[in-house]
Formats: sequence, C-alpha cells, structure tokens
Amino acid sequence: MFADWQIRGWALSTINVMRSVDLEIYICGILVTTSSTRYSRVDIDQIVGLPIKSGFQISPQAIGTECAALIFDALKKIDNKKQTIDKILSIKIKGSDSYLPFSSRLRNEKVDISTLMPALDKIIGVRVRNEYISIRDSLIDGIESPLNSRADLVKPIAFYLPQFHPFPENNEWWGDGFTEWTNVTAAKSYWPEHYQPHVPADFGYYDLRVEDVQRKQIDLAKKFGIQGFCYYYYWFSGKNLMTMPIDRHVEKDFEFDFCLCWANENWSRRWDGSENDVLMAQRHIEEDDVSFINSCIKYFKSSRYITIDGAPLLLVYRVSLLQNPSETIARWRAIVKEAGFPDLHVSMVESFGLNDPHAYGCDSGCQFPPHGVVAPEINSSTKQLDPSFRGRIYDYQEVVRTEIARPKPSYTQFRCAMPSWDNTSRKGLDGNVFAKSSPELFETWLSYLINQARENLPVEQRFVFINAWNEWAEGAHLEPDSKNGQKFLQAVRRALSFDRGVMSALDLTADTETVGRLKVGELKAFIEKIVNANHQLQKLMKNYDGAIPDRASPFVAINSQWVCVEQGNVNDRAWLDSINGRPGHESRQIVMSREQSLSLRGWIHAPDASLTQALPIFICLEGIEGTSAKYMAGVYDREARPDIVGALNLGENSLWCGFAMKGDLVGVAPGRYRITALLAIPGELKSVVRVDAFIELLVA
Repeated sequence: MFADWQIRGWALSTINVMRSVDLEIYICGILVTTSSTRYSRVDIDQIVGLPIKSGFQISPQAIGTECAALIFDALKKIDNKKQTIDKILSIKIKGSDSYLPFSSRLRNEKVDISTLMPALDKIIGVRVRNEYISIRDSLIDGIESPLNSRADLVKPIAFYLPQFHPFPENNEWWGDGFTEWTNVTAAKSYWPEHYQPHVPADFGYYDLRVEDVQRKQIDLAKKFGIQGFCYYYYWFSGKNLMTMPIDRHVEKDFEFDFCLCWANENWSRRWDGSENDVLMAQRHIEEDDVSFINSCIKYFKSSRYITIDGAPLLLVYRVSLLQNPSETIARWRAIVKEAGFPDLHVSMVESFGLNDPHAYGCDSGCQFPPHGVVAPEINSSTKQLDPSFRGRIYDYQEVVRTEIARPKPSYTQFRCAMPSWDNTSRKGLDGNVFAKSSPELFETWLSYLINQARENLPVEQRFVFINAWNEWAEGAHLEPDSKNGQKFLQAVRRALSFDRGVMSALDLTADTETVGRLKVGELKAFIEKIVNANHQLQKLMKNYDGAIPDRASPFVAINSQWVCVEQGNVNDRAWLDSINGRPGHESRQIVMSREQSLSLRGWIHAPDASLTQALPIFICLEGIEGTSAKYMAGVYDREARPDIVGALNLGENSLWCGFAMKGDLVGVAPGRYRITALLAIPGELKSVVRVDAFIELLVA
C-alpha cells in the first residue's frame, strides 16, 4: 500500500520465517531509508500458521530533507502526471538483487504525481523550518547578526550549581528539606535600592529531582546561545554529593555539552571552604587524588563532555590545595591516557589569588569573578544603608571597566563574566554585594570577552565562562527572575553578535575622550541613533503581532510585453513562513475572496539569483485549471535573513532573501492560481526569474 507517503507491506524469509527481513526503500531510484519487518500481520500469521513479525511500515518522517528535495525534482521531470506505482516506488531486499512484488491491485492503479508534491513540499519546508528557521525564532529583540561560522564560533559555558534538591547530608547539617532555596527565600534588603530577595520567574523554586526541570533549563540555555554547563563536582575522598543532575545528563544523553569543575575545598558551615566548622573535608592525599580522577572517567566518556583536541576539559577550583599539584596532574594525565584519551586539559580556576596555571602543571587558567576583580568599595556613598551592615558593597560598573582594560596574560586564559553578585542571602550582614549591575552592563562585559576570545584563542579553545547559571544564593544567575525576566539571557544572545565586541570598548570610555575628530559621547550618540533606527526597522520587518504593514500592493494583470519570465534552477523555491497569519506549511491551498488582502511573509532560496536589497521582487498569481490570467504585485518590505544564509551556506547575494507583502486582490478575476515569486535580473529591464512556492490560491 502506498498512500499519503505511508508505505506498508509484508515480507517473509524463505530460509527462516521467524527472522526479520531487512529492506531498502527507493523512491524514483533514490534510496530513502532502510527498514525491516517488525510488525505483526494477523492475515500473514493465519497463512503461515505462526505468530511472526512480517509487516513493515515507513512513514513520511523517514524521508530526509535532502532526499525529499531530490525526489521532488525527479517527480517534476516526469512528463506523464499519472504513473504506475512501480515507476515511483521499489523495495529491495537488503544484500540481494531481489525486489518485493506489488499486488495486482497496486500494479494496475496509477498514482497522480501532483497529489504527492504537497507532502514532499511539507517535508522540505517543515524540516528546514525546524532545523534552521527555529534558530531565527530564538533570536530576541535587538540587532541581529550572522550566525557564527565555525571559524568565529565562541562557546559560552555557564557554571551550574546542583544544590537544588534535598539529600541526607544537607538534612543532617541544616535541617530536613534544606536546599539552596532555603537561603534564597530568607534574604533581606539592607538599603532601599538593594534587590533582595531574588525571586525565580520561569521555573519557580524548582526541585532538581524532577527530570523535566533540567530538560527545560537546557532548552532555555540553548535558545539563548549557551553552549554548555560546567557542573560543580562535589567529590570528597570517595564520597559524592549532588551528582544526580550530572548522572542524569549522561544517562539521558541530553543534547547539551558539559564539563566538570572539581569543588575541591572543604565544605564548611561558613560556605567559604575554610578550616573552621568543617562539614566534610578534602584530604588531598595521593590515594584520594587517583580515586578522584578515576571517578571522572565515566563522565569523560560521554559524547556530550567538552574536550579540547580530544582531551577532556577539567576545571579545578583550588588547585593550590593539592598535595603536589604538578605530580598529581601528571598522574591524572597518565590515567586518562590509559582510558583511551589523547590527554587531559586541566584548567586552573583563578580563585584566591591564583594567576599562573603553568606553575601548578595546568594547561590554562579560567577566571572566576568576583575573584580577582578590581572595584572601589562604595559603602559610604550608599544611601540609607542599614548601619548594622558589616559587609562590603562594590561598584559593578567599575568591575566591567577594569575587566575590559585587563591586559592579555602570557598563558591560555578563559575569560569569565558574572551577571551580578550578592551573597547576603547566605552571609546576611557580612555579605558582599556588587551593586548597580544590569543586563546592559553585563552584555557590554560579555561581548568584549567574546570578541577577545575570537582574537586570542584557537578555534578548539574559544570558551567564555559565565558565573553562573543558577547561583541564586550568591545573586549570580542567568535563570530568569521577577525583576529582569530573561534580560540577562537576551544579553548573552546579543553579545554573541559581531558588532557588540567593537561597541563594548566605547560603552565604558569617558564621553569627553576623542576618537578622530569626534568626542566619544558624540560618536556613541550617533551610533545609538543608527542602532535604534535599525532596531525599529527590524521590529517592523519581524512584525511581532503577525500583521503586514498597511501598504497593500495591488495585483495587476501581467502584460506579456512588460516582462519576460525565465525559469530558474530546479532547486529554487519560495518558502512562506506565514499566509494571512497562519503557518505557511499548514496552507497548501487557500480560499479567499477579492475583498480580502493576501498577506505573505517568507524567504526565497535561489542561490544563482541576485537577492540584494536594491533589486525588486514581485509576487505572481499564475492561473491554473482553466484560469489563464496572470497577476503580479510588488514587494515593498524586504528583510535580511542571515539565519538562512548561514544555515544553508549561501553567498552574500542571498542575504536579502526575506520578504513580507500585503497584496490587494480587488482586480483579480475569480479562479485558481499558483503563487510564485518573480526575481529581477541585474542589468535586465524586462527579464525576471520565476520561483515556485507550490501553494494554490482559490479566489472566489
């Protein structure tokens, strides 16, 4: 049976009827997929007299995008629009030259090829939309830029705290049911502008025992450009704590990269790794350090684990606490190599004054703000500060300024930015706060680090870290909260664009300084005007509410003396993202009256044609099935689509392949029409290239 691209049938092995038969499915001579008999067929069971698995079924989902496009082209070249099934479909027994026969009914039945086209068109359109256009949909307000090529790709990695679920040790130390949220909800504000407590938004006060929470975290992180999590790994002389999210990541094979940061200090009641009031100690003897690296191997072997030239990336929080760091790390390397890896890449977390990874046998350093940052204390200038407050308040803006000015080190360094910092929820009146943080300042900082990574690091090492994804008790989280929503995540997405790296240096330069003949303030004001104008233009083009701007273009009858229509490449096509606000892939046939307007939004794939902003595009209605008239309307609104150019590896002449239009149907005669696009040819006055959208319009 072959209907609606559902292929069903049966096969038996003459050698052993109990054995499955492996099959190869060909459509128009193109190998689409392989399958095997795996379903029960009652009718065949009755014939054979045994309960066997003789049936097979192939759904449209088995047809890949590239195969669908090839089949589409092959079907278009067939002159006779009705063909017998054997001219289109063949099923071969794998490893032999034998093909399955068709029933007499199928052999005599002819398939109308035109009825197969929409299904193929949907496969191509939906797959491309899911795989490529969804990238565009994940972009947020702001200036869009081309997606990074591999040569320019920078990977933001966010530190991840797994202490958001109860476990026995915490229950013993802090009371039943204790999690990090216990501290977060108890936080207090110590001056009027002090933002406490931090209240989670999208995920609420979640419990990591719920698997769906971790899945949603990963989905959100990926949406805004985060490439992986760096999980804190709590290992104490053979005792593991809070590894549930890491173990689940490996077990479920989440489609998201990760690495480990060994939190190798004592776990103390003061949350500072000190020797006072130790809850669980680190011994750092040779036996323990060997056991530690062996415990990591199972994680290193995950296909999602982050490597550098094949070497697993391992961060160590306080490398100076190791008994003999260089010898310990050398032992680690030998053990990891024995496990089949080319090497181990150890990155020293630059905490507690550490700034020379090579002195400890490490390959690189990784910043960990607020450790190592420079900023003035502003307690005295903080208005209405609680007089009992004993902690310190620092200026976040000065942190950003000094971090941008930080000179390049003599060793490989992974830079790191923090969205904010406030650990008063843990330490109360003795906490430290970096005040005046904002998504805008964080974006400035991060964009500079990303630009620096592109310039200073080889492709395999272009990581930028963020502290952190979910350090709620330290006020350092990308996860949305009630104050900023998703703004810090949006800042990450924008920081990945190329223009932000250039702008970030200006953001914190004094307005009175000069660049050429312009003061920085004047230059910034001028750039901000351009940015704002482009931002508004992007909003217009995206048209968030789904409507097309009120600039209807009338459809007028085509006079053959006006234009000479040329057929383009067989692979050219116009994709319609939406038709009158509805998803284009759901609308193969549209019925409208002449009193309605036709609103279209989409993009064109025509690599051989010029799609620059200056050359016009027209939407054409071509009469079919007894309707001979042709109409065309101009497209006023063009849109740059770097997501499509990057995803399909197109040239710059395809950048302006996006369009939006509203067409007035008043002058269109009733009938059936095919929607196509007409592309102007550079240097030609009358010639245009025709690109089909494979969508029909019935005008009543």
